[in-house]
Amino acid sequence: MDDKLLEKIGLTKNQSIVYMTLLKLGSTNVLNIIKESGLHRSRIYDSLEKLHQLGLVTYVIKDFKKYFQATEPGRLFDYVNEQREFIKEILPDLKKLEGLKKEDIGASIYKGKEGLKAIHMDMLKENKEIYVLGAKGLIFEQLPYFVPHFEKERIKRKMKFICLFDKKDIKNELTKKSLITGKTLPDGYDSNSVINIYGGKVAIVLWKERYPTAFKINNKDIANSFRKWFRLIYDSIK
Repeated sequence: MDDKLLEKIGLTKNQSIVYMTLLKLGSTNVLNIIKESGLHRSRIYDSLEKLHQLGLVTYVIKDFKKYFQATEPGRLFDYVNEQREFIKEILPDLKKLEGLKKEDIGASIYKGKEGLKAIHMDMLKENKEIYVLGAKGLIFEQLPYFVPHFEKERIKRKMKFICLFDKKDIKNELTKKSLITGKTLPDGYDSNSVINIYGGKVAIVLWKERYPTAFKINNKDIANSFRKWFRLIYDSIK
């Protein structure tokens, strides 16, 4: 088993190695841990102390020597749950800190498919109808495993997509889906960009060679302005 897996739950590399070594050796002393793990003595002692604090290692004293042993692996569940409960406790205070220095206008840049996912998860969090200028439907093609989850949540929350599509065939296909309506932009007005307006936010996505880069603006006044412009264009198309 790869000891790096334990790093995903918050253990350091050395702590992971020491814990895995103890699982393998059972009750043993530091000398044997050094031989098996290849770590320096000081790093082993530091790791053992921290693992003991976390309840992942115990020890007994035999003949004036400490013998260490890993607690049973199920203890890892307890450790993760304790971390989760701790985060729940401090989350309200962290949220207060987050809001202390927020400016009236916030901007963020997202790159790649993970960035696109983050934008759409933010849409769900905002839980408002979404206006899309230059809709292309590329997300259905580029994120085939993510979209079903997003669509399920969007429909569950009754969030509407109101779209101005680049192409008529895209409009005809996507408006078959639940809570998606729209019109088609006139010929010659298609582009590589998509503008998403939702709640107090605007997310502009540039598709270059099918690689997305998104620029998100957090400001209600700007979002309302974009919404008005969208409505102006939408209402002018018959």
